[in-house]
Amino acid sequence: MQLVNRIIEAINLPLTPKYLRVTVILIAIYKVLTAHVFLFVMLLGLAHAEEMSTILQMSIADQKDSEYIWTTSEHEESINEWRFKSAEKLASVTLCVLYIGTTVATIYVLSCLGLLIGTLRNRHEFFIPWMVVDFFGTLAITSLVLACGCNDSTYQYVTEWEYWLFCTTMFIFNATVWCVIRMFYKNLVHMTKLREVAIVAIPCPAAPAAGAGENGGVGPKCPNGIPHHYRKENMHLSDGGLKHILFDANEANYLV
Repeated sequence: MQLVNRIIEAINLPLTPKYLRVTVILIAIYKVLTAHVFLFVMLLGLAHAEEMSTILQMSIADQKDSEYIWTTSEHEESINEWRFKSAEKLASVTLCVLYIGTTVATIYVLSCLGLLIGTLRNRHEFFIPWMVVDFFGTLAITSLVLACGCNDSTYQYVTEWEYWLFCTTMFIFNATVWCVIRMFYKNLVHMTKLREVAIVAIPCPAAPAAGAGENGGVGPKCPNGIPHHYRKENMHLSDGGLKHILFDANEANYLV
């Protein structure tokens, strides 16, 4: 029983308030790397597709000058013309899909970069784009997986239970990551609300006379006539004047 409890504690350790921020930073770095790999693959495929489309157009132009007279239909089309038209349609569809994939990959890269910046700077508003994009992306991938699972040709190379086991594992992993990010997001939002409530206005005192101490004697000199604990670097400047902040931004990872 103690061994089971230790295993559970080890699993829950990255989710504790002390290590939650570190866990989210590692997740954000992982997401940024995978998003860049996805974007690189899309750009590489798009470059090859455009090159193949260019070669196809050149081949179609060369074919018009040839003298093939084999006809196979009522429209007196040659075999090469029929093949080139089919290849041209397939190339256009492939280019359209790759353009859409590249756009989606670019948006996902930007959202992942926002997630990383928001984690490092404790800015909860940077989490929202990634959470929205990842949520709808998961729904789209789930729909695609279900559609492929209903097709018998999917199980030519893998068995049915292996396919569904892999898909279920990836879905659970992505859902867990999204829930961890949302947990840290809620902590940051709660921390921001506490910081706004816990701001206390402190009026800045008048500048003391030069060399005047508490008992009229010679006291320490204050730069600009303002004591150290009333300087702007220790205050929060707002519309109501100088206010003292009771919480530091780096304490967000300790909030439950």
